[in-house]
Amino acid sequence: MQWLIALVRARWHLGLRAALSIGLPMVIGVLIGRADWGALASMGGLAGVYGGDTPRRHRVRLVGAVGLAMAIIVPASSLCAHVTWVSVLYVGLVAGGASFCCLALRVPPPREYLIVLAALVTTGMPSDLGGALRECGLVAAGAVISIGVTIVIGPRDSLTPAVDRAWSAVGDLLRTAGTPEAGGARSRAVATFAHLRDALWQAGAGPDELLSPAAAEIVFMAAISASIDARGPLDAATWEPTFNNLRAGKPTPPNPHAQPGLRAAFTAAADVLRPGVEVAEPEKIGVVELLREARHSAAFPAAARIGVSVAIGAALGHSLGLAHAYWVALTVAAVLLGTNLTVVVRRTWHRIAGTIVGVGIAAAIFSTHPTSLTVALVALAAQFVAELVMPFVYAVGVSLITFIPMALYHLANPGSDIGTALGARLLDTVIGAALAVVLRFVLWPKATAARLPQVQAATLRAITDLLRGRWLAPTQLEPLRRDVHRRWVALHNVTEDVAADQVRGDQRPDEITPALDELAILSLGVPFGRPKPQPEDVEALLKEFDRIADSLQDGAPLPTLTEPLVLPGYPRISAAAQLLVSALEDRSGS
Repeated sequence: MQWLIALVRARWHLGLRAALSIGLPMVIGVLIGRADWGALASMGGLAGVYGGDTPRRHRVRLVGAVGLAMAIIVPASSLCAHVTWVSVLYVGLVAGGASFCCLALRVPPPREYLIVLAALVTTGMPSDLGGALRECGLVAAGAVISIGVTIVIGPRDSLTPAVDRAWSAVGDLLRTAGTPEAGGARSRAVATFAHLRDALWQAGAGPDELLSPAAAEIVFMAAISASIDARGPLDAATWEPTFNNLRAGKPTPPNPHAQPGLRAAFTAAADVLRPGVEVAEPEKIGVVELLREARHSAAFPAAARIGVSVAIGAALGHSLGLAHAYWVALTVAAVLLGTNLTVVVRRTWHRIAGTIVGVGIAAAIFSTHPTSLTVALVALAAQFVAELVMPFVYAVGVSLITFIPMALYHLANPGSDIGTALGARLLDTVIGAALAVVLRFVLWPKATAARLPQVQAATLRAITDLLRGRWLAPTQLEPLRRDVHRRWVALHNVTEDVAADQVRGDQRPDEITPALDELAILSLGVPFGRPKPQPEDVEALLKEFDRIADSLQDGAPLPTLTEPLVLPGYPRISAAAQLLVSALEDRSGS
């Protein structure tokens, strides 16, 4: 019960926003006597599910973009529905394109799923040009409703939650320094600050809002170095009072007994928090830039896999003569949202179990011959609860979500046999789930692993650029740190997917990523007070890093090193560099 209460408190606004965005168009349609119009408008309302708890400015932009896409995709889908092969090709292109854009732009779940759902549903509703224009207007109206709901419900543009998490991550760094938990705290802190940078960009933070994040960033860099160098736990009395004051926005002098690097960082952070200080705005990440980068990432084969699989699912449904052929393809799209084989298999079982329960719930509800208004209200409630539990218990979320397409079908086709539709939904789900697993094994199963060396090379280049900018060619470091954060997150995501894609227990572990992980964290840490290394030593090290990155990028053997990878005065960087060389030599030898 305590877990449920905490869940509702944390996610109620997400559930309410999704429920109202989808449910209000349905209810309005029922009240004006055009339930079919309400069902169509609710497809535009699906856009309101997107954006999560991101700052409102970004959330509204994302909902608006998805709503616009829905208003174009839905009527085009109904126009293509007259010719089966055209419809199959169309939904495949929509699924692949939407998947690529969502992966490249880091759109979180439901990612492309709801866009694919809208396209597939309307392949069963062929219409002429006039009908398509009407659908465009209705879907656009639903999208406008979802934008209004998004503006009213959910967090504002406040950065307080993201900034609080960042300061907490720094506190964990300092509390765990010199303990076995220090390594995990460092990784969590890097991920947290990567999220903070995204939030700053999404919210369009003003000058005053940037002060606390800038101070947190300074302490974060010193805390990483303190965590790495500590041989035992830090004395909390020497750092915690000053840390708490800085977190509260109070620029106070550091404790003279604090670790020297922390003392210097606390002083620098206090200077940032003083009145009249201006902090440079974070560099914005362009949509075109992200799309261009994604062409060479694992996003491209993943999107291609989903596009081809959805088209195959739709074609199979039509060839089997299924009454609702699109449900096969819809199940394929849902299962393949998992980015690796392990998640795909798990989602398959959850999808089947959830659909069985959901069909049973829907059968029980429709057996009472509910009014259209009741159906719309139950769908609204189902969406609310599903949004609460979906990230935690996928099968339970699926069981509730199963009712919503049934409700849309019933409202759009009030005279149809809903019992037959429920049976078809269960059969089509089983077929689609089995097909998704087979296609995941068949379609480019090693595509992610093939791109891992390119991701590793990009990470090493970002690390090299940051070290060069700090020690050799002083420049604006913020974009370079942002790039390391971004590459670090991508490296971890791809590495985890590669590991989860392995189906045999004898696969060699990847030892290159741990070395790069250590180098990335070391590059982000600033050992305040330590003398800078000699330029010629730095140049020699970074020259070898450049050559190693080229080797990773091209898949070539490790080049003969002209200099040992040692940086005097920086033993941890030297050790991580040697670990990288050893990992590359092992790879070449194997």
